[in-house]
Amino acid sequence: MGGLDQLRQLQQDFMHYVLGEQSEIVTQIESTPVLSAKDRLDIYATAYKLRLKEAISTDYEVLHLYLGDEQFDNVMEDYIAHYPSRITNLRYYSINMTALLKTRSPFNQHPVLAELATIESSFANSFDSHDRTVVALDELAAMAPEAWATLRLAFQSSVQILPLAFNSFEVWRALSKAQTPPTLEASSESLNWVLWRRADLISHYRPLDGAENAALSLALQGESFAVIFEALLDFYSEEETPMKAVSYLQSWINEEMLSGLSY
Repeated sequence: MGGLDQLRQLQQDFMHYVLGEQSEIVTQIESTPVLSAKDRLDIYATAYKLRLKEAISTDYEVLHLYLGDEQFDNVMEDYIAHYPSRITNLRYYSINMTALLKTRSPFNQHPVLAELATIESSFANSFDSHDRTVVALDELAAMAPEAWATLRLAFQSSVQILPLAFNSFEVWRALSKAQTPPTLEASSESLNWVLWRRADLISHYRPLDGAENAALSLALQGESFAVIFEALLDFYSEEETPMKAVSYLQSWINEEMLSGLSY
């Protein structure tokens, strides 16, 4: 094996050790009178894990507050063990946190944990989303009557629907303001929230009722306004539906959720 190949192999063995994987690097590192080869390598492995924990803590500050230091550290240890870092951008290292909290015991016995993680990751995604043009109400007024049937809506990339089963947003809001969170309560109905970022670069959020959630979900899937209109008939009478459909569309425009109209 040539010198360059040896260097590459040494680098790979070192990386495997730092990631907690099988490695022969210990046999290739000299011990010193003060530290053994393993102790020397453990300095790097420990520093690397601490950096990963720092990134997770930054992304999930409210979850940390909810759990406390000891339990949150347990979450981080479990996460690092099951999701080794494979990307160079630490911003995206913790993107599987919700999945871990939903599937791993004992965390999955407390669904609020996954919901808090979902809220925090959604805010981060909203903040990092790409800027797009904003639709104005004038564009709606300029549409020909026959265009409504085929109208499709394009949304800002920050727009997300968060389906929740508990009052997790109230818990998140209290903790983010350093206040005592309310008692956790499960809802008899699915709670859906919409979260998005406006042109002022501030993320906004609000609850959705069943009708708007159905309409917005279809719109985000690229369905036509005619399909959305038909879905709203499950919630409103034929007389009410046209006004309701248009009022939702107007509110999405006023709230700067939309980036384009096509028909």
